[in-house]
Amino acid sequence: MKKAIATLLALAMCGGLLAGCSGADSGAAGAPASGSTAAGGTTILNIGTGSVGGTDNTVVEAISSVVNQKTGLKTSTITTAGGTEIIYLLETGDIQAGYSGTIDLVNALNGASAFEHAVDPSHMLQCFGFVTWDLPLVVLDNSGIESYEDLAGKRVGLSPVGSSTAEVLTLVLDAYGLTDSVTIENFTWNEGYTALKDGRIDAMVGSWANGDPISGLIELKATKGIHILNMSEEVAAKVAEANAGVGSGTLTAKNDESIPEGETVLTPANSGVIIADASVDEDTMYQYTKAVLDNLEELKGISNYFNAFEEVCMDVCVEGVPFHPGAAKALKEAGLWQDRFTVYGE
Repeated sequence: MKKAIATLLALAMCGGLLAGCSGADSGAAGAPASGSTAAGGTTILNIGTGSVGGTDNTVVEAISSVVNQKTGLKTSTITTAGGTEIIYLLETGDIQAGYSGTIDLVNALNGASAFEHAVDPSHMLQCFGFVTWDLPLVVLDNSGIESYEDLAGKRVGLSPVGSSTAEVLTLVLDAYGLTDSVTIENFTWNEGYTALKDGRIDAMVGSWANGDPISGLIELKATKGIHILNMSEEVAAKVAEANAGVGSGTLTAKNDESIPEGETVLTPANSGVIIADASVDEDTMYQYTKAVLDNLEELKGISNYFNAFEEVCMDVCVEGVPFHPGAAKALKEAGLWQDRFTVYGE
């Protein structure tokens, strides 16, 4: 299984790098490496993000816009298959920072799932968390599918191979014993919701970021009624035992009108963290993190995904992975640091 996933990731990595970058710079091949200085003394950071339409893509692009405007740094965002690929690209030096799901950080530390070996923490130093995703499977209303068990023999849509979300739902399906009885199809977020709406798949992973549905899900709900599948507590415990980076969350009528008042839906949950390689100097990551902290109101105006930033920036991070010294410095100055974490090199 590892080899199959690794092969698919290798193909995705090649495709992602050939597809190039968005933002101020428009090509990975010609972008300077970490710590290099372009004409005029500008430091360049190549930053990995997930597929278009996902929370991480929205957040990383928004941060890049602010950093490019407010600091002497220049960021170039590179679209990838997700957290697993980003960690590989950090390890090889093709990018200098990016996002990762907490499930990916735990897998990388342990050489689990798609990782053929344990990744040294120096390649994935935490900077700050930005989101917790509730990730239940969603079906169309009146589909006849009322539970995860009803998915046997059905077509299930997940995010791209190697993405954090796909890794989480793979654990959930395995815990239900459904791995060999469902047909998995992988999509970008918007493509997946279109496939569900058109009846080409029977279920698609939903995503509520800090309690709010992502844009593609909102568009689906504008034309179709949905039903959110409830995960059992037994399966939640199995998934958490399999990977400490995966938690569980709850959705209520406050989060989605399809949930009856007074009822609660238990969901698998993963969190997003900005990470950077140790080769990025302290001042660069200090400027990057400080730009976020100093411009939160502007970022909140760009996306509501930043509304809970102060609550999640430390709470969702993984204790076994150290923080980048520059990010830690900025967090400490802002009074957000939590002493349960460690700083790389200290």
